[in-house]
This record gives sequence, structure tokens and C-alpha cells, in this order.
Amino acid sequence: MCRKILAHGIKTLHLYTLNMEKSALAILMNLGLIEESKISRSLPWRRPANVFRVKEDVRPIFWANRPKSYLSRTIGWDQYPQGRWGDSRNPSYGALSDYQFMRPRARDKKLQEEWATPLKSIDDIQEKFKNHCLGKLRSSPWSELDGLQPETKIIHEQLGKINLKGFLTINSQPAVNGERSDSPSVGWGGPGGYVYQKAYLEFFCSLDKLDALVKKCNSFSSLTYVAVNKKGNLLSNIGLTDVNAVTWGVFPAKEIIQPTVVDPASFMVWKDEAFEIWSRSWSALYPDGDPSKNLLEEIQSSYYLVSLVDNNYMDGNIFGVFEDL
Repeated sequence: MCRKILAHGIKTLHLYTLNMEKSALAILMNLGLIEESKISRSLPWRRPANVFRVKEDVRPIFWANRPKSYLSRTIGWDQYPQGRWGDSRNPSYGALSDYQFMRPRARDKKLQEEWATPLKSIDDIQEKFKNHCLGKLRSSPWSELDGLQPETKIIHEQLGKINLKGFLTINSQPAVNGERSDSPSVGWGGPGGYVYQKAYLEFFCSLDKLDALVKKCNSFSSLTYVAVNKKGNLLSNIGLTDVNAVTWGVFPAKEIIQPTVVDPASFMVWKDEAFEIWSRSWSALYPDGDPSKNLLEEIQSSYYLVSLVDNNYMDGNIFGVFEDL
């Protein structure tokens, strides 16, 4: 209806909402009148309209593309992290349920169109992940979002290359060193601030690929990693209690804000959900006995999920470790 109104030369729309602005913003974005990247964010992730979470300002990075799932798995917490993750985290995440894997009908249709195609080999799977990183696919089984995060476009070509090498990325962020807080791609927080990020990659890979990567990491002193398979076999060069702030901001007359962390203990919780997505959200698109379904289930049972951080946010190169692999 809004399109018809605008098509007839009327240049003004009046939208109102009784409680949340989300629907009005979605309409305006779908009309192409505003860009999501230009909507100011108080934090890198959108705060929920829940009075009990109004002071929450720290989250693990792993659910960056699945915020609704994170909310559902932490809904029972008595308090939410404020200031520092380690001071106030509640270690008890809610159990996985069908809720975390429910999808709106439109998104389910998009996944069917983009991801339920015949898969003859791992090359076909790598191509899927590459195309998503390049923006050629709008949906992903590992994301509740429509399309890519604005910051992903900064590194999308590098992501495409490592996906073709067998490192199947599901989450990432580029390094940022003192970018203005009003930057359309990486900005957040109030005016007059500066934001920082450590480069981060999260991906699935085979054990052979992981072994080769770990050997290369020994030559990159700024890299820290945690890798785990579906069974829980763990490989890491940090401890499970070593929480790493990977996003922070400096603003006038405020303490430093660090809203995103890599927490190995939470990663062990997230890995169950990440591996379950292979079967519940992707292979479930195929009928039983389909070769594509069998291939996906084989990957689910044999691959590792890896969290990789480059702690040198000034002049590091997280993609350098993938060269010659």
C-alpha cells in the first residue's frame, strides 16, 4: 500500500506504533527510504525492549547473527552482564529447544530457494558459504538476519577466499582501530566517540585443515583460538576462563564500554547450537536418504567449530594465517 501511495506522487507517509518502532523501521527499509547501516546503534547489537535487560551491555560474539536465540537462551537469568562479562555472567544457559530453530515463513522459503540445491561434494558446500559472504545469498542457516552485517562487506572478499579453502565461516568482524562512532559500517554508541575491534573469525573446518591451521598459528603470536567438534573434543591455546574483549568504545565523559567478548565457556554452549543447525536448519531441507542430506550430516559429525581472534587490532592480519593452506 505504501508503494502505491508513493507511486501516485504523494511524498509523505505517516507511520505510528503503539509500543515498538521495529515494524515502522522495517517498512521504511523495505521501501528503500532508509538504510539499516544509517540507523544509530547504542551498542553493536540491538537492545531488546525488555525492562529487565535495559542495563545489559555485554554479550558473547557467538550469537551476533542469532540475537533472538540468545535472548531465548538467557531469558531465565536473574541479572544481565553490565560493564564486564566476568563480573556478572550467569553460567546457566537455557537448553536447546525447537524455539531456537523456528523460522518465519518468508525466511524458510528463502532458505529453501538458496540452500536446498543438490550438493555433490564439499566443493558445492564451500561455494554456498562463499556466495553468502559475497552477498549473493541473502539467507543463511546460521543467521536470523536478512543479508550481511554492514561491517562484513569490509572483508567479504577475504572471507570468500578462505571459504573456498574449506574454512566455512559463520561469523566475523574486521579489525578496527579508532574509527569514529558514527561510522556507517562499524559505528555504535553516542556521538564524539571512537570504536575499536579485534579481528574475529568463526568457521567450521575438517580436522586436517585444523591441524594445518594450528601449526601456522604457532608463527602468529597475536592469534588465539578455541576449536571443538560435535562430541566436545577441544583444542585451544587459551584457558576456558580467559574472557577476551573484542569490541570496545571510548566516549566523552564515560568509562570504556566493551560490549562484545569471546568467552570460551559460552563457546562450549554455543557449539551445540551451531552444530545442531547443520541438521535442523539445513539438512532438514532435504528428504531422508538424499545424498545432499547425507553429505551435510557427515560434515556435522566430523568437522570442528573454530573461534579465532587476532589480538593485534592495530596492524594484524588474521587472514595471513590462511595463506598457503
